Amino acid sequence: MKDDILENYRKAGQTSAGIRKEILETVKPGMKILDLAEKIEKMTTERGCGIAFPVNIGINEITAHYTPTYNDETVIKKGDLVKIDQGLHVDGYVADMAYTFCTENHEYIKTAEEAVKAAIDMIKPGIQISEISKAIYEYVKSKDLGVITNLTGHGLEQYVIHGPPNIPNKLSESSLKLEEGQTIAIEPFVTDSDSTVKESQPVEIYSFLQPRPVRMQEAREILMVSANEFKGLPFAKRWFSSVFPPVKTAMALKQLEQANAIHPYPVLKEVRNKPVAQAEHTIIVLEEPVVTTL
Repeated sequence: MKDDILENYRKAGQTSAGIRKEILETVKPGMKILDLAEKIEKMTTERGCGIAFPVNIGINEITAHYTPTYNDETVIKKGDLVKIDQGLHVDGYVADMAYTFCTENHEYIKTAEEAVKAAIDMIKPGIQISEISKAIYEYVKSKDLGVITNLTGHGLEQYVIHGPPNIPNKLSESSLKLEEGQTIAIEPFVTDSDSTVKESQPVEIYSFLQPRPVRMQEAREILMVSANEFKGLPFAKRWFSSVFPPVKTAMALKQLEQANAIHPYPVLKEVRNKPVAQAEHTIIVLEEPVVTTL
């Protein structure tokens, strides 16, 4: 990996780690998740990084892909398991990090964090992905807990937040091996027993797919911004709330989705409505792995 690329990854990761520290010192019950998401996104840009994807804030059974609406009144309550998934980038090189806040010392949080550490201890060029999956899964099982089996860790590339390889959090027979210089994200989701997530509403996050002819001027402008300014990285519906009336924004996004010009990210919920905790770090695969988000 070239030195300048490594430095970009490091800057994004170190900035993300600093934001995480400050957020965990200030987040508390009664806080609106909209205020929290906007605070993290503002801190990201003020510190010289780009936003790789809208801040995801999933409470309890809401596991992934929830970012607040433009007028979201949801507040954090005492005892909530609040998953915060933030993505920063420098020149497209992404630091993907997630952590879980709770007012209680919750065993799911500690287990998710330790499972990531167990995986990191395994990482080196040439190791089979199945061995990393085994380390995650066996650690979680040692605590009599389970994982979300249809969510995985993943690769990262320039302006790509979910690329190969997939890194399952359950036992896997994959013979794929990690290669030197790859950048990956390890992210176990922990709940009471092995389970899955299902797609749900609302959809508040989208990303550019391809240029397509659309009728609405608002749709054409959103498509242009998503391709050129966001460079294909995911964006939030609420980001356009100050540009267009909310109804027009919703209509434009619907038109773009129907034209197969953008990709929607439905909210993912635990199928039994059970609470879930998440932890995630970004790692560069080297003989001595670089955990950029520590």
